[in-house]
Amino acid sequence: MGLGFFLLSFTTALYAQDQPSVKLDKPLKSVVIDSVVQALCRYYVYPDLAVAMGAHLKSQMNQGVYNTITDPHRLAQWLSQEVLKIHPDKHLSIRYDPALEKRIHAFNQDPHVNRNANPGEQRRNFFFKQAAILPGNLGYIDFTNFADTSTLARNTVRAALQFVAYTDALVIDLRNNGGGNAVMASEMIRYFFNAPTLLGRSYSRITNTWTESWATPDAAVTHGLYVGMPLFLLTSKRTFSAAEGLTYTLQQLRKATVVGDTTQGGAHLTRSFALGNGFVGFIPYSRGEHVLTKTDWEQVGVVPDVVTDEEQALTKAQQHYWLSRLRTAASEEEQRKIRWQLNRLRAELFPVSLPVPVLSRYVGQFEEFVFTIQEGQLISTNRNRKGKKDKLIPLSPTLFQLDTESQVEFIKDTHGKFTRMKLLFDDGWEGILSKTSLPR
Repeated sequence: MGLGFFLLSFTTALYAQDQPSVKLDKPLKSVVIDSVVQALCRYYVYPDLAVAMGAHLKSQMNQGVYNTITDPHRLAQWLSQEVLKIHPDKHLSIRYDPALEKRIHAFNQDPHVNRNANPGEQRRNFFFKQAAILPGNLGYIDFTNFADTSTLARNTVRAALQFVAYTDALVIDLRNNGGGNAVMASEMIRYFFNAPTLLGRSYSRITNTWTESWATPDAAVTHGLYVGMPLFLLTSKRTFSAAEGLTYTLQQLRKATVVGDTTQGGAHLTRSFALGNGFVGFIPYSRGEHVLTKTDWEQVGVVPDVVTDEEQALTKAQQHYWLSRLRTAASEEEQRKIRWQLNRLRAELFPVSLPVPVLSRYVGQFEEFVFTIQEGQLISTNRNRKGKKDKLIPLSPTLFQLDTESQVEFIKDTHGKFTRMKLLFDDGWEGILSKTSLPR
């Protein structure tokens, strides 16, 4: 029977509908298992392991292990479990999905059938959740999957990167990225290279050939956009497949600093094969060798440069950037700007809680600023800004975040009283204000 295939996108499952079950009899199960074995032996990236998987499935069938299974979903699940006993490839699985099998056949008949944007992906903004500018002019992009390579999807990738093109550093959040279309991932890598760069090579079991992989600027894809600022990639145990590929490639070529947790460890390029009778095999057919490491991240994952809990990864990445900047800051003003950012991040990593007796030491008027305590928190009222009120966030026992632009540090006099206040702005400006009175 035909064993058609197309490039796997892990988003397929998002749109699959529950499939009506048919009841499997013994002859049909035998046909299904024969088809699975044939596909493994023809396409699985490790031929010896494919033979072992096929022999194991045949042995299980001959022993009657599948005799009581009549539900196709259950059979697919069982077959997946059995092949993974031979080798735990996280991309390898069997699924009962007649609708997907029909799409595979349609793709085989017309490879351009998926040229237009997938409506489900389009409604999800091609998995881009956020593009933002963080304090200190750091860019931030969060996306959870690599979409199919339609014109609209490519435009969305470029728009997100264009939005952060003038930032001083960029953080790409892959903590919830489960992979997706490998072609889109390879296209996205182009943005981070301004000259043709050899990435490595890959072996295809389908063609039995090795092919070099290059990152080559392509104006048709990038429209000339080059993303060359310091780059940080956030990872977690959920980061998988194509997201790992992007991370591993950029990390090993020293294009990015990886912050977070070790990723899942699924490196093999995978295609979905129509096996007949509504069954589909997700079979890894290709493996890679990085130009520097001569290996990939299969089974081991991508190990971060900065290991931290995923919840703190974004803050840690920013902290890492500002600490590197501090080491090379040429002026005192630049150092003040950087210390301002580090103070803000320190509070996120190590929250400070101060009791009311400590906060009471700062109550009073410091020129235009009036500090009071309300519901156990220190409150600032700025008389020069129409009574603007801010809740101060403690950064240390004497240092507080006032608003998004400024911090305040209370200073003791020779008598141990807090009679002065230093106002610190994120642009490096600092000023001293004296205490004028207690609040009325």
